[in-house]
Amino acid sequence: MPMVLDRQVDVAVAVEYRGAPAEDDRRLTRVPLYSEPFDAVLPVGHRLAGQAQVAVADLAKDPWIGPYPGNPCHDVVVLACEYAGFAPRLDHSSDDFHAVVALAGADAGVALVPRSALRGMELTGVVVRPVEGSAPTRRVFAAVRQGAEGHPLIRPVLDAMEAVAVREAGLAARS
Repeated sequence: MPMVLDRQVDVAVAVEYRGAPAEDDRRLTRVPLYSEPFDAVLPVGHRLAGQAQVAVADLAKDPWIGPYPGNPCHDVVVLACEYAGFAPRLDHSSDDFHAVVALAGADAGVALVPRSALRGMELTGVVVRPVEGSAPTRRVFAAVRQGAEGHPLIRPVLDAMEAVAVREAGLAARS
């Protein structure tokens, strides 16, 4: 989003994160694309692997695998743990969710991963469980400078992004 504000790019696909311009920032127009929950990824032999859902608080003493600080998904994971009453012990970090899942499959820890990142991924050695209660969520949106959303070169891009998000949401709901 800083690049949008600095006029280096016209459109950014972004997620909510600490330190981002606020939702009511008058310099930007946000076009919501989709929201998705994070799911718990556990080693297949984990004590909670047999449960239908997993409470984040029940993972407080586990080693964690998560994105690096600075990645908006890192903030989602840390905040979910904070809301559950603990700070996660991040033993391993990667911004590649394939690596995160592989580490969980190697019994290196537990993770929270955005549901769409798991689609089509090989899930060897892990179980994926929904988070009990209010699941941590990432909200994805397109951002443009205020007033640019109607520009004849930008509007079609935003419309196409919205159409793809709607189509993908429909496909995800059917799976």
